[in-house]
Amino acid sequence: MREPLRLTLTTEPAELPVGLNEIKAQLRLDDDQILEDALVMGHLRAAVGACERVTGRALITQTWTLFRDRWPLAPGDDDLREGVHEGVEHRGVARALELPKPRLQSVVHVKTFDEDDAETVWPTANYFADTASEPGRLVARTGQTFPAPGRAANGIEVRFVAGYGSGFADVPQPLRQGIVQLAAFLFENRGDAVSEAAILDSGAAGLWQPYTVARL
Repeated sequence: MREPLRLTLTTEPAELPVGLNEIKAQLRLDDDQILEDALVMGHLRAAVGACERVTGRALITQTWTLFRDRWPLAPGDDDLREGVHEGVEHRGVARALELPKPRLQSVVHVKTFDEDDAETVWPTANYFADTASEPGRLVARTGQTFPAPGRAANGIEVRFVAGYGSGFADVPQPLRQGIVQLAAFLFENRGDAVSEAAILDSGAAGLWQPYTVARL
């Protein structure tokens, strides 16, 4: 059974991937119409959240902490067999852990906890961050294995940095354009929630679809 994803946003993005003026331009609102700014910003933040939720991506640089009970098991030939099998399954721990919220930029730390909640930091020399894969991976180096946690629940903590970059120009234009269109749609249809229908009707769904990643 796949372990539930337990994620905490540790450091929020320093800015939004789309500026207020871009939404106002889409809506043909003059710069001096500042009374609408707070409302537009609310819809913009909702659209950014929808984009990250739908695509499964982090846009502007942000830090997340992932908690796990155990490491994933290594794949084996038995994964390809069908039916019911007798006996005990003997599979070792995998040497790589996929991390959510691509793109992965770096791994900050890897910790394990014992039954007394004392932490142990796994040395950075024992692993590397595979930023070329999507989703990115935490990979144990040759000769190393992931450290076993001593605590039954949330005994593993992996903190990592994700996102395309620190500025809006780092985010692919189709993702940004989808945010602009959805925010404008929500403004023009005030009172409507950020529903799947709104994402589809605004045209954002089509722009985001090529960037959508499979859920871990």
